Amino acid sequence: MNRTSKIIAKDPGSRSRRSRRSGRTVKNGRTVREDIRLIRRGIREFDKILPGQMRHVLLKSILGACIPLTAVFASAWILNELAQGQRKERLFWLCLFAVGGTFLLSVLKYIQDAKAAVGFSCLFSAHEIFLTQKTHRLPFEVLEMPETDRLREQVSGSISVSGAGMASLYWDMEVVIAGLCRTVAAILLGAGFFRAFFGAPGTAAQGGNSIRLLFPVLCLLTGACVYISCKMAGKHFDISFEVFKRGAEYNRFGEFYTMNYLPDENAAMDARIFSQEGIILRESQEKCYRRFAQGKRHEIRAGNRFDGIRLLSACLCGVFVYALVGWMALSGRIAAGEIVAAYAAVTMLISALSELAQIITDLRNNNEHLLNFFRFMDLPEDEEHLERCLSEKNSGKLQTEEHSGIGPAEAGSGIRLEHVSFRYPGCESWALNDICLEVRAGKKLALVGENGSGKTTLVKLLCRLYRPTQGRILLDGADIWTLPQEEYRRRLAAVFQDFSLFAFSIAENVAASDSYDGEKVQRALREAGLLAKTERLPQGISQPLFHHFSEGGCDLSGGEAQKLAIARAVYRDAKIMILDEPTAALDPFAEAEIYENFGAMSEGKTAFLVSHRLSSCRSCDRVAVFTAGRLVQLGSHEELLEQAGREYLRLWEAQAQYYV
Repeated sequence: MNRTSKIIAKDPGSRSRRSRRSGRTVKNGRTVREDIRLIRRGIREFDKILPGQMRHVLLKSILGACIPLTAVFASAWILNELAQGQRKERLFWLCLFAVGGTFLLSVLKYIQDAKAAVGFSCLFSAHEIFLTQKTHRLPFEVLEMPETDRLREQVSGSISVSGAGMASLYWDMEVVIAGLCRTVAAILLGAGFFRAFFGAPGTAAQGGNSIRLLFPVLCLLTGACVYISCKMAGKHFDISFEVFKRGAEYNRFGEFYTMNYLPDENAAMDARIFSQEGIILRESQEKCYRRFAQGKRHEIRAGNRFDGIRLLSACLCGVFVYALVGWMALSGRIAAGEIVAAYAAVTMLISALSELAQIITDLRNNNEHLLNFFRFMDLPEDEEHLERCLSEKNSGKLQTEEHSGIGPAEAGSGIRLEHVSFRYPGCESWALNDICLEVRAGKKLALVGENGSGKTTLVKLLCRLYRPTQGRILLDGADIWTLPQEEYRRRLAAVFQDFSLFAFSIAENVAASDSYDGEKVQRALREAGLLAKTERLPQGISQPLFHHFSEGGCDLSGGEAQKLAIARAVYRDAKIMILDEPTAALDPFAEAEIYENFGAMSEGKTAFLVSHRLSSCRSCDRVAVFTAGRLVQLGSHEELLEQAGREYLRLWEAQAQYYV
């Protein structure tokens, strides 16, 4: 297994399995300390997705705890004043403090609630953008790995199905912060009540010592209530975790069958002709919706049972607190106003501690989803290699343009492959093996061979999407991996077999930018054979593509879309042009037109042409023939036809028999 595969397969929680042997408490294979480290990293990553959002949560939680604290304190003071002095001026100021303070705090909390709500409304889209930005930074060979695709799907699916991962961390941290603030508020509220337990014996009313003995009972009852709530909530959260653990997988089936497959125009043709609707709906029901429904029913039944036990324990604790507070009031240990504060303090403390204890289980379970997020974010990036190259360059280890005398203006763009081999991550066999090849500046090379012979892999190596496992690729004598990435790609234009167009205007698709030269766009369209079609459109080159995204958008045929991709390569006017099956979707007349214009399009450029139609090789200076990842023949079209019994002649005759 190579380095990339190891990174994807790496389990950040592997250390916890060692800790299990040491006797420490673990959950999901991790200790509490390890879970805390994961949560702390999750908070740091969350702040990158939505900067400042946790600050709003902290402020709203503090304000949320201060509002009842202010109201209860003010109510207690007012009751005490009514029961004792009844001073009107003091009552006025106490009422003003209660109303004004509560109003001011409520306004401030409303502002923070609004800010937090606005931020949270952006969380899911910001989360996907964050993942997409990471995806764009991945080396292409890592991006293409099935493990990477599954990992990204797990991360995106978890948050979209159940909010697991970053969304759950946000909700849980809101509960944690609010619980801590309410705990502090409860302690402040109950200060007088707790002092009453330990007042001087001489000042205590009759029965004071007995009341003092009830304090341990109150503590034990509170602890028992918190423990029961924690255990019941933990069991409930564990069941919910099991239900949604495979939520991303179920969601993938549901979206594919009912949202992607049935509504798709191309898939709908097959579905209707072969009457596939029934089996599609059955598959989506069996693999997605029924599994979700069964899990949800199990979760609800468990929740009802566990919530009943929690409510019963809370009621028993509440009855005891009411009785205790009433007894202390009758015995003169606390004033009338402190009855309100005492009961509010005890109930708030029990509620806050219970919520904190409950949420621990959810936080630790949610770390399973955070681990997938971290695994994805820890995948290696292109920038890491560029930084190493820069470091080595500063050390004088690499020969770059600066040292070789090759600059952008004077570069001839000749390409040489020196013993280049490439093996896909996790594979033992070579996709390309010991390729030695040179294409001089301004020359055209055709790449031919059967499917899987390595042609497209070589194209991706030339585009610097893959890095050679062995050997190197030189541009005018300099290793292409020592050149700045953007500078190298500016010298390159490519039309891939599986190209992409975007819901922009035709001109923006051609220029790959929202800033373009209109005359240059038209020249590129003319060379690609698409100008006549474009001129018939209502908005010309400003016509947007795809009716799904733009009202009045234009949908191109497969051949027209391929011509637009060719025009994009022509517009760039790069020194190196790569065409990978550029006419696969074109009719014979359009194909002939493209190859007639190929000479003009590639004049003065170094060109690589991948094609299964060997007649197109006549327009190239040389032809490279690949078999099973090896270069087996190299020469002009005429030279290779003279080599009897070789691969190129065999391919030529296989095609020619249908035309002769």
